[in-house]
Amino acid sequence: MRQTYRLTSMLLRAYVRDRIALFFSLIVPLMLMVIFGYLNLGDFGRVSIAVDDQAKNAASQQLTGVLRGIGTLQVAELSTDEALGKLRRTELDMLVVIPGDFTIAPARPGQAVPQLIVYGDDARPQQVAVGRSIITAVIDRLSFAVTQTAPVVGVKDESVQGVRLRYVDFLVPGILGVNIMQLAVFSVAFALVADKQRGVLRRIMATPVRITNLLTAHVLTRLVIATGQVAVLLLVALLLFNVTIVGGLVPLVAVALLGTILFLTIGFALAGWAQTENQVPAIAQLITLPQFFFSGVFFSKNAAPEAIRPITNLLPLTFLNDALREISVQGATLWDVRTQILGLVVWIVLGFLLAVRLFRFERF
Repeated sequence: MRQTYRLTSMLLRAYVRDRIALFFSLIVPLMLMVIFGYLNLGDFGRVSIAVDDQAKNAASQQLTGVLRGIGTLQVAELSTDEALGKLRRTELDMLVVIPGDFTIAPARPGQAVPQLIVYGDDARPQQVAVGRSIITAVIDRLSFAVTQTAPVVGVKDESVQGVRLRYVDFLVPGILGVNIMQLAVFSVAFALVADKQRGVLRRIMATPVRITNLLTAHVLTRLVIATGQVAVLLLVALLLFNVTIVGGLVPLVAVALLGTILFLTIGFALAGWAQTENQVPAIAQLITLPQFFFSGVFFSKNAAPEAIRPITNLLPLTFLNDALREISVQGATLWDVRTQILGLVVWIVLGFLLAVRLFRFERF
């Protein structure tokens, strides 16, 4: 009993003296609390609306300004062609086309009133119903301010066939992405730091084994494991949940392997920076947890506070998940997801430079 007490005391003192591990161990729970506190998981969310203002006059700007001022709506200005493409991919709820003759004024006798064309994604009926109700109320209010009676603007409703997603269809690409991240970051970091602490790497350096061969072996091992992991997850998704990979397996696996290379560079950088195994999980979670919640794994990225979306949209896991999801659900080709692939390549370069800067065998 006394020996157990002494060993426990010794391990606790060693952990407390590892200030970096202690610091990050306290930060991670706080991060979880803050993240879940700010995510809008229980809210209806916002109706995303694109506006194609073809009039470009004071009246159309007034209408757009009123729509922007409504908290339930998330308004962006897009061309009709671009917005319809997003509607068909269920990346947008509605499109409002303001015609060139738009005005807010009493119609002359025999003259037709200007007509807004409102497109709605039929795969998002709840959001479209709310959006149309708001637009109708805005038109009635603006009309009443002019005529005190009838609307001075007409509304024509159109439907667009969007992608009808089951939750599992949305979930599978996110699960693939987060597992790739966890495998690449944690496995390589734990393995190398453990070998570093035990002096294995130092002994390897005394042998004819080339450092580049050792690192290449680590990379190839993780790529093989990642391929097997993706295959198993997809097999389960296909057999149990009848998930269809619309864009095909080849582009999906290609993007998955590109994501694996990205997170391997981060894992090597972490292995070079961490001094003890106790530091690895704490620092790795600090890197992965924000992406786990903000990069669209279990729920839409739009659940994140709007103020931080410009940052979360640039996270490496966001690029990976977006590319995987577009290929899997929307049938995108590699060319269609070239923006996401470019983002992954940029992160690979940044991660490689960071790994080169931090990973030094002479420290081992």
